[in-house]
Amino acid sequence: MCYKATCFVTDKGDYKMNGKQKIAEQSRTWLWEGFVRLLHQQSYQDITISAIAAEAQLSRRTFYRSFKCKSDLVDYYCHDAIDRYLRRLKAIEMSTSSFENVLRVFFDFWWSEKNTLHLLIENGLFSRLLFVWTPESSKIYDMFQVPWHVQGSPSEINYIMSFSTGGFWNVLQHWLTKKTPEPPEEVTQTLLKALKKITQV
Repeated sequence: MCYKATCFVTDKGDYKMNGKQKIAEQSRTWLWEGFVRLLHQQSYQDITISAIAAEAQLSRRTFYRSFKCKSDLVDYYCHDAIDRYLRRLKAIEMSTSSFENVLRVFFDFWWSEKNTLHLLIENGLFSRLLFVWTPESSKIYDMFQVPWHVQGSPSEINYIMSFSTGGFWNVLQHWLTKKTPEPPEEVTQTLLKALKKITQV
């Protein structure tokens, strides 16, 4: 991966880019937006680097300054989206937050990204989100100290995060694959009911 990905849960309000960095980030944004427009018209496999650059009104050289290939461009979005989601989580008081509140934030946020996620799902690219999230999942678990977290060894935390990550991202994909997905609140309540039943077994 050749672009400089933003670290998860950064304090972007305190981070200032210089002129060159701002231009580079603007180019990445334009390339991503051009890529999305093309995805509305043709499949991922049929889109070329030249077409992406032309749609963004940039040169192929500019593309290769930031990305090695198309999958790097998808990963750029995944890093950015997950970072924005985690900053949304940081905005709530985690020490007293209920599992229901965290679920609601999860589904509300990804609902706001549903159009882009639907494009990724249609083109077999949704797994890139999981690819980007998984290596950092244990660190993310430690960042958010909530009352219902299990305190365990690194190995135990890895198992917990593997279990929960796979479940939530599969639910997300199933939900947003539908032509008319249920509202986020309805999905939140459905999962809460199911989890309560499971804990009673």
